[in-house]
Amino acid sequence: METDYINQHKRNLVYALFCCLLLTACSWGTQRPEKASSQAEEPEIFPDYRDVTVPVNISPLNFRLTREADHQYVLITGEKGGRLECDGQRSLRFDPDAWRKLLEENAGSSLTLTCSSREAGGWKTWKSFQIHVDERPIDSHLVYRLIEPGYEKWHIVGIYQRDLESFDEKTIIRNDMTGYNCINCHSFCMNDPNRMMLHMRAVHDGTYIIRGKEIERLKTKTKQTISNLTYPYWHPSGKYITTSVNDIKQFFHAVKEKKMEVFDLESDVVVYDVEQHKILSAASLITKDAFETFPAFSLDGKWLYFCSAPAREMPADYDKVRYHICRVAFDAGKGALQLPVDTLVRADSLSYTFPRISPDGRFLMYTETAYGQFPVWHKDAEIRMLELETRQPVDMTLLNSADTESYHSWSSQSDWVVFSSRRDNGLYTLPYICRIQADGRPAKPFLLPQEDSEKYDYQLYSYNLPELVTGEVTISPYAIQQRAHEGPTTQVAFE
Repeated sequence: METDYINQHKRNLVYALFCCLLLTACSWGTQRPEKASSQAEEPEIFPDYRDVTVPVNISPLNFRLTREADHQYVLITGEKGGRLECDGQRSLRFDPDAWRKLLEENAGSSLTLTCSSREAGGWKTWKSFQIHVDERPIDSHLVYRLIEPGYEKWHIVGIYQRDLESFDEKTIIRNDMTGYNCINCHSFCMNDPNRMMLHMRAVHDGTYIIRGKEIERLKTKTKQTISNLTYPYWHPSGKYITTSVNDIKQFFHAVKEKKMEVFDLESDVVVYDVEQHKILSAASLITKDAFETFPAFSLDGKWLYFCSAPAREMPADYDKVRYHICRVAFDAGKGALQLPVDTLVRADSLSYTFPRISPDGRFLMYTETAYGQFPVWHKDAEIRMLELETRQPVDMTLLNSADTESYHSWSSQSDWVVFSSRRDNGLYTLPYICRIQADGRPAKPFLLPQEDSEKYDYQLYSYNLPELVTGEVTISPYAIQQRAHEGPTTQVAFE
């Protein structure tokens, strides 16, 4: 009898809930603008997705009008057909399935967006703008580190992956699983999510190399090198990793216009043999009269690119250090460099760092700043590009902003890049995606979309080292955690 009463009570609750949902659903109808006054200006929106070029497989570009309004509305029509409308009080969120269908239907053409806002004086409809849909998809996942933009210490640091076709974000590893240590410098071989490396500093320190389900933990400081491995880049074969070794220091400015400087007391470039567990002396650049750092292989594996500056007295001459971008031939069969060194971008009055070669071998992208090799703290830092065959610069004006642009990485097909920028508030580094056209010219970049366009207002973390990969990183965070806490550590040799 008691059981029957409980079951009946549950049925009554379910029925009541159904009725409430039904009544609520009836009031959910789209609020379209009525008797709206037409405005001559385009709407101010965040993120600014006006006239951007996006890949056909990107997640919905949810945004909000930045005006004071009690309701917002947008109508999207496709050049090849289809339409989508959306409204909301604080922001505009598109149905993912409808968005995906609209983009696929209009690949290679444009969408026209017409926004309206209901304000104190009634509805206003703003001048329409377009979003261009490129038929070339972007690699499906983006990997980044989220870190508080502090200077002296950190609390939670994690490396995450984001599905660019949805809003699904997953943890690769977080430092609250490994003793609140520092986790940094993740890198992938040829955009392959199954071949990855990262460093842990302090507790459970070491370089972790992940190949499929196998995780190696390495001790990489040797008597012949000045530090553990630092800034890495994989050889396309997966057999080698080139990396700098750096004695890194920092200091803080006393003026509000500048925050801090990161510099090297000394630095070298080495090549690590993944299979033999040794640093190759014949493939390393170890000198006392120059600072070498930020190495990268070409995607055919035949060239080793790096940054080099004449050694100076540090920190006294911190603002006089200027880095060239150089390259030297690399013989993968012998594991050796072949001189001479070729200087591609000469540092006369500026400094150049972060060389990254497009997978098709056509372009060299790099960062320009007034001095030094760590431009993330430099407001003047911008991204530049060189066509390698002609050694002619490409106009990158449309990609850059009035604030810091720094780290960047290519997609596997050389048609998209992701880069770090502080253009939105000057404090937090956020990831922007940009189409690189066949002639190398950039389209207008766009901020990584979020399900909630206000997320960037309340998530007080910087996105560090954004890297595009062709699929999901499948290694479990718990597997990395277990490897950090247990198992042997291999000491790297120098030969």
